[in-house]
Amino acid sequence: MKEIDIGQATALTSPDPLVLVCTEKEDGSLNMAPVSFFMYASFDPPMLAFGMGKAANSGENIRRTGKAVLAAPGVSIKNAVMAYGSANGGKTDKLKETPIALQRIEGSSIQVPEDSRVAFVVSLAQTVEAGDHYLYLCNIDKMVADDTKEALLAWDGYAKVAPAQEK
Repeated sequence: MKEIDIGQATALTSPDPLVLVCTEKEDGSLNMAPVSFFMYASFDPPMLAFGMGKAANSGENIRRTGKAVLAAPGVSIKNAVMAYGSANGGKTDKLKETPIALQRIEGSSIQVPEDSRVAFVVSLAQTVEAGDHYLYLCNIDKMVADDTKEALLAWDGYAKVAPAQEK
């Protein structure tokens, strides 16, 4: 075996779960950022955790509001997911530049893509500094799903997004 760096390790352990972190900006508009640093953290109470770079606009939004919705995006919005990952929501209106159909989840003001396999309405429990990222530990307030949708996964690190089996 040879020594590798963290980027190579993420590529070698792909595919990874992929979620869009959906948050409200200060002006009330929607921001979405793809994240594959995502995991379930507890069954009782239901909790999850995700990591984002310290400069991420979505991270700033969840720290400010304490709320987010994490949605597993479907295959029809593959190009939008890649576009959202290459722009900073504090500087760009991602949804204006790359629009997608959205839906509301009862009990949350934050919209998610219509093409979502599962969505988690969360409230921030704790923020932990983790090197160049923040780790967000969240309570899951509500979960909704549509098992007819096929979710995207992150492959080769963040090099591409695709379903579990490419067709």
